[in-house]
Amino acid sequence: MQDAATALLVFIPFPSDTEYAIARYVQTFFEAGRVFTGDAARVHFAYTRIVPGRSSRLPLDAGNLFEFDPGSPASVARAVQRIEAAGISAFLGLDVPTEGFPFAALRRAGVRSIVAYYGAPISDLNRGVKLWLKRLEMRLRPSLPDHYIFESEAMRRTAVEGRGIPTDATSVVYLGVDPERFTPARARAFHAHDLFGIPRERSIVFYSGHMETRKGVDVIVRAALDLVVRRGRKDVQFLLAGNRDGEEQRFLGLLRGTPAEDHVRFIGYRDDLPDIEAACHIGVIASTGWDSLTYSAIEMAASGLPIVVSRLQGLVETVEEGRTGFLFRPGDPVELSDRIEQLLESPRLRAEMGARARERVLGAFTHDHQVRGLAAVLARTHGLERAAHPVLQR
Repeated sequence: MQDAATALLVFIPFPSDTEYAIARYVQTFFEAGRVFTGDAARVHFAYTRIVPGRSSRLPLDAGNLFEFDPGSPASVARAVQRIEAAGISAFLGLDVPTEGFPFAALRRAGVRSIVAYYGAPISDLNRGVKLWLKRLEMRLRPSLPDHYIFESEAMRRTAVEGRGIPTDATSVVYLGVDPERFTPARARAFHAHDLFGIPRERSIVFYSGHMETRKGVDVIVRAALDLVVRRGRKDVQFLLAGNRDGEEQRFLGLLRGTPAEDHVRFIGYRDDLPDIEAACHIGVIASTGWDSLTYSAIEMAASGLPIVVSRLQGLVETVEEGRTGFLFRPGDPVELSDRIEQLLESPRLRAEMGARARERVLGAFTHDHQVRGLAAVLARTHGLERAAHPVLQR
């Protein structure tokens, strides 16, 4: 039997009308909490502000949803009352700071286990005396999380070799996708060609993500210029998703007046990406700044695409080099072109890599893997015995 007193509070450091990226975490945390507690009614959510009418898409009643602003003593006091009244004994917080967060107040309210989840690196790497001092600082702090979850080994390293957090207080739980939603069988072969008026003889290189500088969209555009203008390839088309509010204009300026202009298309934010990805041929992520294992990389792999990614931090964990895709030097459009051209020249290699990429997702990067991984960390941190909790018996 599970601990009958176990109830979980999930803290989201945003107002409750969260954007899509945060809403993904919310849904996943809810499902993990349901597995951990054994009862959806014992999963509670706290946001920094509850937005009337848009408070949550989750099946929570009013008693399971409340405000918790860590920077407001009055809000903390009200949250403590709610925690005590609900008998909450476990806490999972998204991107909670290790300094200034009221962990001590949570423990006084009866919370036995505190798990912090991070969707970004939490420190630069340190070494020598500086790292020793960081470790000492972590040992001397009066109240900290009991355990820390990261989305990649590279992110965990920023905690252990940057912030000084003990390795045994950390876990990696990879992001996961729905392999039934992102699947090669989702769309007909020429769906993307026909949707965007692309000649069917062109192979499609796909990118999905933000357009900020560190994401390296300009590197992808320059690779397109290299392939089409310098190498004279007419058999390639680039589809780039995620632009909004004219973000694509600075990249279109690089293409204007060149033969590559017709070979690059920005398609904005869309809700039909699974259909589009399934009809593409190669996935690309060309980040130039810190990047981790990303949803978009897993989605591309689940869709059966070989992926070409920058040799950066967690991105290298998305690819088995030479088996499911390729790595290239960050910021190098020529090497990116080389890898894309290698895949353009060999449909058989594309198919073999894409099949292995999907197989890898099915083995470790599904939504179910992520939910059960989170639930297992929560159970272990809460001190539940293996024999007492189903998720620990797997």
